[in-house]
Amino acid sequence: MRNTLLLTSVLGAALVAMLPVGAAGARAPGDGPLKVQATTGTDQIPVTGVAVGITTCSAGPVLATLTTGRDGTVTQNFPNGCYQAQVTSVPSGCELASIAYVQVDVAPGATPVASFQFRCA
Repeated sequence: MRNTLLLTSVLGAALVAMLPVGAAGARAPGDGPLKVQATTGTDQIPVTGVAVGITTCSAGPVLATLTTGRDGTVTQNFPNGCYQAQVTSVPSGCELASIAYVQVDVAPGATPVASFQFRCA
């Protein structure tokens, strides 16, 4: 019984540690959402599997790599400030049709969107 409880506690802690910033619960004061959106065509069809690296505008290390889901978006919380979102991986059959990076400001009460356009076969 004791071993089972220990194993359960260790596995639970490992799963929480793997969650992205902001996914484990409440937002920290001063944090806000940053949304990445990837679409193709004039009908704005979602593009799944686009990887985007997030850095501060002062070009520090990559803080997170976000990958778009089935709806072509991904959102994660970051502390308020200036960020740069840069496409780092494009799904097979697609090519980037817009600039590879976008600068956005995370601020209270707003959800900035880093939008990228693709041409997909």
